Amino acid sequence: MDQAAELPRFEDAASARDSVVELLDLTKQQRNLLLLRPFFQLELSKHSIGTESAGTAPLFKDLDTHYLVLTALDQMMEGTTIHMGCTPAELIDGLMAVASVMKPSLTAPQARRVAEAILDTLDNKANAYREFAFDFFDGPARQTRTIRFRLVSYEPDLEDVYRYRPTAEGYLVYLGMLDLAPEDAQELMEKMLDLLVKRGRFDVALEIAKRARTLSLEYRQFIRDRLTQAYRAPGSVNWTREVAGKLIDARAHVGARQAEDQRMTEAVREALQSAEDAKARQDLSKLLKTLQGASVIRANLVSDITVAPDRFLLAQRALFRARRPSGLPDLEARLLPDLLKLGSEVLAEHADHAISGLYPAKWPKVYGLNSVFGLLLERRAEAVEPDGEEGEIEPFVPPPEQFSPALISEVQAWVTRKFAEAGTCSLDALLAMAETEGLDRAMQRCLVLMLFRSYSQAETLFPSMRAEADGRFERDVAQGSNLRFSPLDGTSS
Repeated sequence: MDQAAELPRFEDAASARDSVVELLDLTKQQRNLLLLRPFFQLELSKHSIGTESAGTAPLFKDLDTHYLVLTALDQMMEGTTIHMGCTPAELIDGLMAVASVMKPSLTAPQARRVAEAILDTLDNKANAYREFAFDFFDGPARQTRTIRFRLVSYEPDLEDVYRYRPTAEGYLVYLGMLDLAPEDAQELMEKMLDLLVKRGRFDVALEIAKRARTLSLEYRQFIRDRLTQAYRAPGSVNWTREVAGKLIDARAHVGARQAEDQRMTEAVREALQSAEDAKARQDLSKLLKTLQGASVIRANLVSDITVAPDRFLLAQRALFRARRPSGLPDLEARLLPDLLKLGSEVLAEHADHAISGLYPAKWPKVYGLNSVFGLLLERRAEAVEPDGEEGEIEPFVPPPEQFSPALISEVQAWVTRKFAEAGTCSLDALLAMAETEGLDRAMQRCLVLMLFRSYSQAETLFPSMRAEADGRFERDVAQGSNLRFSPLDGTSS
């Protein structure tokens, strides 16, 4: 009795104690740690990827995978200055060069294997190129959640060339896992750069100056991504909500950074003039070139900002085509890669829906059937070996007219008279009349061709008559379907 009475009190006390405990919100810190988990997994399992040869040390021995991964992200970021990223071949070549410097004993095939493993890790090839997915405990929600992200994207540019470029998470990894807005990180790097130049630490300042261009590259990538999306899926980009505000921020960034770059460039030039040590002058020269390169990048960003409205309007012209705009994902960049990731059983089950999605919105027009049949029935001439003698070019002589204009006019006038006299008349009856009245064979043949042409109301020489097929006829001049002509405004008599 007492235990039963005390038990509810115990549960109430436990619930009260749990409600008092406040769990910290560590989502940002956990996210930053989980972004690095693919690299940690690669470092832990690198010795099982391959060996240099049978019975020798692992392929990745003496190779720092963290350095190689960050180098790949840096190369992708640099590739956005000219294009919208780097092609796989460019990344492989760059990583092979770094791996060979890190481990000179590597052969070319071994260096390529190392570079491919680094790229596969960034693109999550082990999980069929899907998003990375890791579970973490959400303290305030008191439950386990899943974070999904990509470190790189592999998509086509405006010329349909597929390139790798960092995602927002990839940029966060490259910025050293600092949970700062890109603008704050940029300000921090500029102040660090100024302080390092004053202290004479030019080598470190050079590294900071290279990282200080990250935000300009990110703005350029955002603008190009939205324009590419507008080109490929017109109507899916809202200019006012998605792009206009970002362009305003980009303009403000350019103004602030250009002024800061100008001040830093002058400071570096003054230090270069007063420096006497050869190593210091060399570092200052590299730092000056890096600052000038950042100015070029921002000049390109200004160009992108300027032409973005016009290019967006040009992309939106596709809205006025027969195909209606929709919010559906891009077929080439989204649907087809997802279809390729499906298993054969799932793909076979939904094959009808997948195939119907590939049909065009408007079927292309076909040429005239007569031309198509003529092309299909055309027999190719057999290959004839040249006899070695040069032939003579003969002038083309057009064939003579089969019927003279005077003969055509005479036959047409004769047929018109017969139609006026008889009203309804057939082709074989007209041929019989022509033979009786003494028309020669040329005039009879002209009469047949003229009446067959008049079977089509669009090309008839007798617009007041209607032609209908009525059996067949056979005469020594011609044979074929018999035609019966009757007035349009009356019936046959």
